[in-house]
Amino acid sequence: MTAIRRPPSIRTRLALIYTGLLAAALLAFGTGVYLVLRGELLSTIDARLAAGAEHAAGAFAQDVDATGRLLPSGRLVDQLASTGGRVLVLDPDRIVLADSAAPGVPPPPLSDVDFANADAGARVVRGFTTADDEPRRLNVQAIALGTGQRVGYVVWADSTRPLDDLLRTAATVLALGGLLIAGLALVGGLVLARRALSPVAEVTETARAISLSRDFAARVEGAQRGDEVGELAVAFNEMLEALEANHLALQRFLGDASHQLRTPLTTIRANLDLAQRPDLPRSERPAILADARDEAERMGRLIGDLLSLARAESGARLEFEPVELDSLLVESVRIQRQSATHVRMNVASAQPAVVDGDRDRLRELLGILLDNAARYTPAGGSVVVALDVEADRAVIRVEDTGVGIDEADRERVFERLYRGTRARAMRPSGTGLGLAIARWIVESHAGTIDLTNREGGGTVATVALPLRAS
Repeated sequence: MTAIRRPPSIRTRLALIYTGLLAAALLAFGTGVYLVLRGELLSTIDARLAAGAEHAAGAFAQDVDATGRLLPSGRLVDQLASTGGRVLVLDPDRIVLADSAAPGVPPPPLSDVDFANADAGARVVRGFTTADDEPRRLNVQAIALGTGQRVGYVVWADSTRPLDDLLRTAATVLALGGLLIAGLALVGGLVLARRALSPVAEVTETARAISLSRDFAARVEGAQRGDEVGELAVAFNEMLEALEANHLALQRFLGDASHQLRTPLTTIRANLDLAQRPDLPRSERPAILADARDEAERMGRLIGDLLSLARAESGARLEFEPVELDSLLVESVRIQRQSATHVRMNVASAQPAVVDGDRDRLRELLGILLDNAARYTPAGGSVVVALDVEADRAVIRVEDTGVGIDEADRERVFERLYRGTRARAMRPSGTGLGLAIARWIVESHAGTIDLTNREGGGTVATVALPLRAS
């Protein structure tokens, strides 16, 4: 069975990419330096050869007899060759008249093109290789008298082995230097990539630890905004905070549900057990069943409130659209008035107001406020609702003549499951979740909510929501 090869890590790939790019740049730079250096050295040698050949041609033009025949001096040939290179003197028929090299050494290969260039006065230098693989370069110059008569040719050749050795040394230095720099770049790239990607490693370790321990309180240490990797770590921590909040909300929901549902379930079970007793008077059975039904209805409301609150704490998104708040308010009062027949419920004013909001949630908000106002107002009392536009906000006020709120309870009435002293005394069966849901709805619409006592007794619930931008 073939083993699956793991791909190289991102750190290794980044370091290899950086090193590869640097190596390519060094190769291009080294090649350019080598070519420029070679060109400059060849130009220097060619210029020296051409200048030497011209100088020699001028000198040999003086070694001519009365008939115009070239008679090169061996002393002059040796003197010129002592400056470097090999000097040959040829007659117009290209026969060697003098040679600075030792006898038996083959002359350099000369072609018609070399003599044609010399006749044209061109300073053409070319390279060749001797029989013993000696690299050389040569230049041919015509020897002419002052009258323009051509009496022969001078050939100046010199070895380029020192040049080749120097270029070979330069190429070796450039190659070794490039390899050394590339190696250092690879090591440095690995170190830098490891440091740069360390937050990613921490994110991985944190995620693995959370998957094993289920502890959403863990965080990536040292996460800071700045570069992309730091932003990843910060975003991961933010995601963990959201997950932790959802997890805590779920735990809280389960705890609240088990705590709050225990009482109505116990009551319903006890009432049903009591109703099944054979010695129970028939006249008491309807009252017992009515109590069981009331507890079932209370349990239904409680479950609905708990689900709404859990949805709020889990970050449920609302569907925003333009909502005519005045129409929604009038409709909510009309519906609530049917179930709250023990109080007088009226709309004092309803100025036209359009807000951006979730219609269902706003209807739920109004239902909670109106239900609380009616629930904690004794029979014969009144609930008055008003909608006014103040500056850029729609302000809803729900005033009742009920039991009011103790000052000690005002700061806690919006807490989940908390019920004020007067509320518990008047309605022991309340859930204590309505105002917590109302606050979530209002804050989700960028509004504010407040409860105050009304002069003369009762409560005033005030909600302010931003108007829709026109």
